[in-house]
Amino acid sequence: MSVLRRGRDTPGKERLGSPFRLFQSAVVASDLADGIYKIAVPLLALGISHSALSVTVVGLAVRLPWLISTLPAGVIADRYPPRTVMRWASAVRLPLVAVMCALAAFDRLSLWPLVAAAFLIGCAGNFVDVASQSQLPRLVPPERLPRANASLQSTQMFLAQLIGPALGGYVAALGSGGGLAVVVGLYVITVWALGLLPAAVREASHEQPVASAAAADRRTTFRSLAGELGDGLRYFRDHRDLARLASAAAVNNLSYAMCLTMLPLWAVAPGRLGLSSTGYGLLLTCLAVGSILAGAVTGRVRATLGDGPVLRFGTPLLGVCFLSLAVPSVPVVAAGLFTYGLGSMVWSLAVVHYRQTTIPVPLFGRVNATYRWLTWGVIPFGSLIGGVLASTAGITWVFLAAGALPLIAGALLSPPRASPTAAKAGERAEDAAADTPAGQADASPATRS
Repeated sequence: MSVLRRGRDTPGKERLGSPFRLFQSAVVASDLADGIYKIAVPLLALGISHSALSVTVVGLAVRLPWLISTLPAGVIADRYPPRTVMRWASAVRLPLVAVMCALAAFDRLSLWPLVAAAFLIGCAGNFVDVASQSQLPRLVPPERLPRANASLQSTQMFLAQLIGPALGGYVAALGSGGGLAVVVGLYVITVWALGLLPAAVREASHEQPVASAAAADRRTTFRSLAGELGDGLRYFRDHRDLARLASAAAVNNLSYAMCLTMLPLWAVAPGRLGLSSTGYGLLLTCLAVGSILAGAVTGRVRATLGDGPVLRFGTPLLGVCFLSLAVPSVPVVAAGLFTYGLGSMVWSLAVVHYRQTTIPVPLFGRVNATYRWLTWGVIPFGSLIGGVLASTAGITWVFLAAGALPLIAGALLSPPRASPTAAKAGERAEDAAADTPAGQADASPATRS
């Protein structure tokens, strides 16, 4: 509860406000549901067929939507109020998860219906994720964004990665659809909380100035959507610091997908670690413990080291964490996951803050979606590569290859040396939106970043 109260009140500082608290409630309910869902689904696949192929296919279905629906989600998040996009996308997931829940409860769930449902749920969830990052800068002023991000993400990690995986593993061990029923209930809470956001907030987020002539045409045509998307792509192309950050994040996410796709076969009996499904869920809570601890120390780390070293050395550190997963020892794997949770949270907060405070608000949804398309779009390929390596060379080589990639990327890439202050970046974003000709917005730019 003390984690949840951070967004409410901090001694000596202004409150983040009731709209932020409602938004935080919606996001953490959705993420808690995702935490349960994303652990339960691979374990359901293992129950159907204990093979690397079935786990790989389901992992691909869960992650493929990031490659397909991210860019359209960014256009929609800029064209319509982000909270409306979040609400409708959450509502779309409800019947899909409900059907999957009923089939699992009656032991009627087979592999291909599971794959199809996972893909469609992932597409809807992608719209929720993209719109949520577009909504936050509209709820709090730039100078409060670091505190709002820390509050939101630490709460997300606590619920989605600590409580969610534990519940997901426990429910999968019971062999019922009970966990998916909880997911349905949490999605209902998300829709309800988003509906309570004040009308003034909804209007403000909808009436942001558009960035191009194509965006000024509110008719939903393929040509207008393509024109709006092109504005975001051009902005991303013209800012090399975003490209360097995206390359580092893409490598990390590729390695993460390789490891997490094959980790159930490595950890759950008869895998080398010999854990039960419940034990596997508890093992993954080490990620959340590290992430929650990061929420308490991120401010000090960034104040002491600066964002430059955090952004530069975060990638090699994560590579070492992936290498540790190759050791067939539960304590070593748990330590690797804990360190990954800690390091990735600090690195991710620095990256997210850089993007949120430097990308102009009218373009944020599209530029952020372009970034996520590049960085999250590699995740399905990570699942595929992990499956191929596991089937041909063995699971150990999956972790070794996943660890080597970030080490190489850290040596070759040079991310931004520092992140501008929120206040100055906010002024630059406002000046760019007001003074730059339509279609040529220009300002200094910026997993879970």
